[in-house]
Amino acid sequence: MTTNEPPPAHGEPDPSSGLPGDGAGLPTNRKAIYSVLYGAAAFPCAFLVPFLAAVLSVPAITCGVHARREIKESKGQEDGDLVAVIGLTIGATTLALVVLATVASPLLP
Repeated sequence: MTTNEPPPAHGEPDPSSGLPGDGAGLPTNRKAIYSVLYGAAAFPCAFLVPFLAAVLSVPAITCGVHARREIKESKGQEDGDLVAVIGLTIGATTLALVVLATVASPLLP
């Protein structure tokens, strides 16, 4: 700051940087977070208990889809689209892995 202006108060944006002082952003959609949590729980189960992996991957997919829809409808009031995509991807990959393993298992000697 080259002028004799006082520094901004705590929590107020610093006009020189253009960034908010406290770093607070938009709230993340809860269903997006649930999607990642279900997906993260489902993936290791694909190798241990495939049925449980399939059961956990369905909510990961549905929460991800609903979260993306809610984020789009919020018109910039919510964040978390990338989080929802990650949960959706983990859930879909896990479900595909379980289905592929189930279909392929009778073909193995």
